Amino acid sequence: MKILFVYPDVNIKGSALSFQFGLGHLSSFLKQYGHEMKLYYVHSANDINNFNKVAKDFSPELICFTATSSQYKHVRKVLANFKKVDAFTICGGPHVTLLPGELENTPGLDAICRGEGEYPLLDLVKALNGERELTDIPGLWIKIGDKIHQNPSPPFISNLDELPFPDRELFNYQSVIDSDFGTALFMFSRGCPYNCTFCSNHALRQVQKGKYVRFRSKDRCMEEIDNVLTTYNVKTLYFNDDVFTLNREFVIDFCQEYKRRFKMPFHINTRVEKLDWEMCRALRDAGCSRMDIGIESGSEDFRREILKRDMRNSEIIKCFRMARDTEIKTKSFNIVGFPCETPGIAGETVQLNQLIKPDSLVVYIFEPYPGTELFETAKSKGFLKGRPWEESFEPRTDTVMDMPEFKREDIRKIYRNFGFNVYRNLSILKALFYKVYYSEHGELILRLFSPFKKILRKLVMGV
Repeated sequence: MKILFVYPDVNIKGSALSFQFGLGHLSSFLKQYGHEMKLYYVHSANDINNFNKVAKDFSPELICFTATSSQYKHVRKVLANFKKVDAFTICGGPHVTLLPGELENTPGLDAICRGEGEYPLLDLVKALNGERELTDIPGLWIKIGDKIHQNPSPPFISNLDELPFPDRELFNYQSVIDSDFGTALFMFSRGCPYNCTFCSNHALRQVQKGKYVRFRSKDRCMEEIDNVLTTYNVKTLYFNDDVFTLNREFVIDFCQEYKRRFKMPFHINTRVEKLDWEMCRALRDAGCSRMDIGIESGSEDFRREILKRDMRNSEIIKCFRMARDTEIKTKSFNIVGFPCETPGIAGETVQLNQLIKPDSLVVYIFEPYPGTELFETAKSKGFLKGRPWEESFEPRTDTVMDMPEFKREDIRKIYRNFGFNVYRNLSILKALFYKVYYSEHGELILRLFSPFKKILRKLVMGV
C-alpha cells in the first residue's frame, strides 16, 4: 500500500528542519510489512498549496497527518484545499488524542488515532486491504457517514526493543542534520513521569493503560547510534528524551558503554531532581558537552502551586553549578505568560537565570494545549475564548490569552528582552545576540546572516 505522511511544521522559530519521531517510527514499522512511504513536509503556506500535486503524483491509498495543537489549523487547511483522490485520511498526535472531537469538526478527515499509532495503523492498513473489519480497530475513531465509531486505545507498547529504529530517510535526514549544526537526534524512551500542568504528558498518560515511561535497552541504543554514525555525516548527538537521566543505573551503564564505543560529543535533556555529581562526572567522561534543563519559572511558589514543579531555587542553582564544575555547558528552558503569572513573577525568572548563568537559554511564551490542566485553568478564568489553537500566530512567540494582570504587550516585551536582561551584566555579546534573536524581526535578520550562523554560534555560545 502507498502511504503518504503529512507533517505540518509551519512558522517555527529558528527555521531548522525537524525530525518527527512519531512519523519516523510509523514509517519503519509499516515498511516491515512491505508498504511504500512518502513524506510531505509542510514548512510554509506554499507547501499547503502544492499538496494536491504531490498527492496526485504519488496516488496514496492512505494519507496520515500528525499535529500539535498550534499546527492543527494547517491540517484543516490542507484538507480544505484537497481535491481528494481515492485515499483514506487519518490524523494522530497529541492534539487529536486529547481532543478527539476534532474528527467531527474537520471536513475531509476519515479517522483519528488516539495514542501510540504503530499497531492501530497496521490494523487500519489491513482493514483497507479487506483483511479485517474497519470500524472496531483499537485506538481509532472512524467516521463513516454521520456515525463515529469510538474505539478504546490499546495498552502502551511495553517493550520498545521490539520496534525498528525510526525511518530517518523519510525526512531526508542529512538535510535535517545540516540545518541544525550537524546534530543528529535520538529518543531512547517514551513518556515522562512528571505532572507539569502546561505539558501534555499528564493527560496523554490517561489515554492508554500500562506503563507510560519506557526506555529501550542500552544495547539497542548503542546499535541505533552506530547505525546513524555510519550512515550520516554528524558532528554532535542530541539525546532528546524528556528526562534522559531518569534512571540512574541506565545512565551510568550507558555512559560506560558509549565511552568504549564512540568519541562523539552529545547533549541531553535532564531535570534538576534527576542529576547528581556521579552522573555529571560519568556524563562528562563519556562526552556530554551540554545539558538542557527546564527552569520554566523563577518563582518557587508559582512553580509548585501552578506548574506542579516542586523544586527549590537552591536546587536549581546547585544543579547548574554541578554542570559547570564538571565542565558541561548548560542551556536553560524558560516560559513566560502563564495563566495567573504577573510581570513580577516573570521578572523572577530573569533573576534566577542571572544567578545560574546558563551558557545559553531558550524562552517561550506559554502555549495552551487542550486537555492539559493549565489549559483548563486558563479557560475557567476566562483568559481564553473560542478555539485558540486556530488563531494565526507564530507558536510560542505570542499569546492568545487575555489576562488583566499580565497584558499581551507586557508578555511580548518580557519575552523579547528576556535574554538581553539575563546576559547584559554577564556578556554584552550574548546580550546583544539575544536582543536581535528575540526581536520582532530577529528571524529575518538571522536568516540574512545564515551563511555565518556557525561563526555567530561559536562567538556567542563558545561551541
